[in-house]
Amino acid sequence: MSFYASAASQEKLNADPREPHRPGLILGLRPLARPLVPVTLALIAGIAAPAWGLRLPDPWLLAGALALWAALAFLWWQRRPARFLPLILFGLLGVAFYQQAWQPDFPPGHLAKLPQHQNLTLFGHLNRPGKLGGERVQLFMEAVAWRSPWGWRPASGNLLVLAPVPEPPPVGTGLVVRGRINPPRLLLNPGTFNRPRFLAADGLFREVRLSDPQRAIFLAETQDYPWAERLRGGIRELLKGMDPAGRAIYLAMLLGDQGEITREMRHNFARTGTSHLIVISGLHLGMVALVTYFLSFLLLTRFPRLLLRVNAVKIATLLAAIPVVFYAWVAGGSPSTQRAEVMVLAYLFLVFLGRPGEVWSALALAALIILSLSPLRLFSISFQLSFAAVAFLIYLVPRLVEGTNWSKLDYPFPRGAVRLILFRIKEWFIVSVVAALATAPLAALYFQVVSLLGILVNLVAIPLVLLLALPLGEAAVISQAFSLTPVAQALLFVGKLPLWLGYQVIQWAAGVPGAAITTSTPTWLMIAAYYAVLILVFYPRRTLLTWAGAGLAGLVLLTSAALPLATVPKAMEVTCLDAYGGLEGVVVTPENRRLVVSAALPPRWGRPAPGWGPLPGYLHWRQFRSLDLAIALNLSEANAGELLTLAQQFNVGSFWYGRRDRAGAAYWDLANYLGDRGASPRSLERDKPPAAVGRVDLQYVKLAVDAAPALEVAYQGQRVLLLPPVRGLAAEALPAVAGSLEALVIPAELATAENRNHIMARLKPRRVVVYGDPGRSAAARSPWPVPCQFTREGAVSLYLDASGVTARQWRPQE
Repeated sequence: MSFYASAASQEKLNADPREPHRPGLILGLRPLARPLVPVTLALIAGIAAPAWGLRLPDPWLLAGALALWAALAFLWWQRRPARFLPLILFGLLGVAFYQQAWQPDFPPGHLAKLPQHQNLTLFGHLNRPGKLGGERVQLFMEAVAWRSPWGWRPASGNLLVLAPVPEPPPVGTGLVVRGRINPPRLLLNPGTFNRPRFLAADGLFREVRLSDPQRAIFLAETQDYPWAERLRGGIRELLKGMDPAGRAIYLAMLLGDQGEITREMRHNFARTGTSHLIVISGLHLGMVALVTYFLSFLLLTRFPRLLLRVNAVKIATLLAAIPVVFYAWVAGGSPSTQRAEVMVLAYLFLVFLGRPGEVWSALALAALIILSLSPLRLFSISFQLSFAAVAFLIYLVPRLVEGTNWSKLDYPFPRGAVRLILFRIKEWFIVSVVAALATAPLAALYFQVVSLLGILVNLVAIPLVLLLALPLGEAAVISQAFSLTPVAQALLFVGKLPLWLGYQVIQWAAGVPGAAITTSTPTWLMIAAYYAVLILVFYPRRTLLTWAGAGLAGLVLLTSAALPLATVPKAMEVTCLDAYGGLEGVVVTPENRRLVVSAALPPRWGRPAPGWGPLPGYLHWRQFRSLDLAIALNLSEANAGELLTLAQQFNVGSFWYGRRDRAGAAYWDLANYLGDRGASPRSLERDKPPAAVGRVDLQYVKLAVDAAPALEVAYQGQRVLLLPPVRGLAAEALPAVAGSLEALVIPAELATAENRNHIMARLKPRRVVVYGDPGRSAAARSPWPVPCQFTREGAVSLYLDASGVTARQWRPQE
């Protein structure tokens, strides 16, 4: 019997035969068999509440917690049931945990207390392995001191350093950096990834971006590096002789370093639903624990006399925990690795106590420990994917496996061996199906890709990569730890064969047409309805009420998915997004045709990597699947990667560009991708650009000889002019327009106090939208003679019809 089926059987054995099974008992009416489950769910609800806008002042939280403690003490003294009061208490604790983790009280000398937005000199040490990412390296530095006008002063806190260095130095290296300390930037657009909260979960509240590698000085160590760092360096040396794909996968699985995973490899993993293979997760540590447990138990059974004195299960469980801890330690102790380590150790702890059937308690205990230590981890992608997959494996697999009637099968071969093999194959297939169903909505939410072949590919890839290649690689790491380099080389030589075979399967499946579909970003209502259907359809005691609930949830899911398709706009919409300095806009016509406008600042190091723009996330949030036009008023390395993402994830009618700045790798990737599909980007100057999209007229306005053109969109006599960022363009050089503009979209460098009179005289706008950083001076934000909005405060949408223009600005919930 499988692990999950055994768990279900164990639950039946633990049940009291004298009492009927009554699921969902209220806490306090009778002691729950698994109190950790509702307590953990209450804590999760409390942590999630502030993210949805429920913020409580600290005095209110303290008063509420004290009142609940007093009420619980009174009920305990009176021997009365507490009912839901403990859950409310843990919900309040969740709210308090979130608010403290998101906005902590920094001590004096913390990086957040130092002067911001100005060049500072900092000294510290690298406390975590760095990460490669294209042309930049992420360094994690623990600050020790900073140089003030009065000399060096103590400093504390962790700092994310983005620097153009060749490769990350070892952990423990001394580092001196000079740059501007800033809080992580959050783009205020719908559908934008909350990067500051993601970094805050790792204790990172400040970052510095360096454009000059000489601003990061690595100090020579006077003593040896930590043993773990020397071991990681030895593993890197051993892997240098492998093929690039195998080396990149082994580095990701063994050391948590994904720097050598190429864009093509990520694309292959995403299309086949196997991205989890290159992220150290509970599956990796679980496989290592499973192989160790099996070999240890098998070895102990060879000594019958020893079994009379010791418990083989407990000894094997303790031995299985050793490589799990060692694996997580060698991998650098990243947050995702620590989460996986807690999950696996929590279950091994219950196995050691002789309660392997309490898988729900193990899952709840792991979540409770992780969220108590780092509440913001609830919002990480890896946390949600891991716990959703494990929860539904526990919930569904025992029911599906027990429902199989193997007695009806007739085989001409020996029934015992054949039945066992076929049972394991079908059980593994069911596990793959359930894991795919459990993670599909979250994959669509965060990656906008759902693999259709993932179930079949994982059936082959997981045994080859995780059951064979990973344990051999981990054994090589252990051998290297004992300076057995020849043994480690032999193990890696054997392990690269299943690793190569597994990736060949993934690469072949990724090239199959229809291997994956690109989806829009589902709403949380759609995700909740999806999981409700999955839970109610396989509910243990299905009744008419559960079937009605499943039908209602399915109706909500279908309605939510179809509603955006049936919505027809009644006016022309022009939306300007908050971006990293450039122009990012979307125009939607009354016929529901879509035009994307992009104009990036000239490329400069220190900006986010290509493809990090806000357009893909916003378009997925809008449930768009097709775009009629994509116009880059200027095309450069800064926005070519984002346009490539649009080409890969949306059906784009045609690509056009105005000025083309310095071409780089991202531009040629875009040109090659579109050229292979017979849709190369066309020039607005040399070719005949489209003059209209539906009933919206387009006009391209020349600004200067070497400048990118501006775009004017008009509908029913209402005009909006979008100016690209052009350095050195004076307001006096702006072309005069006939009549007046309903709205003008301009970069922040033109929206200065001295330029406003010229702008108002030449363009005569009735409303102004400023994108980019308007600066921190009062002059840059002084009132305009017409309504003015800044995209830095939230994405701005303009709705134009014959009656005029209406403006709306998006505000985040927190």
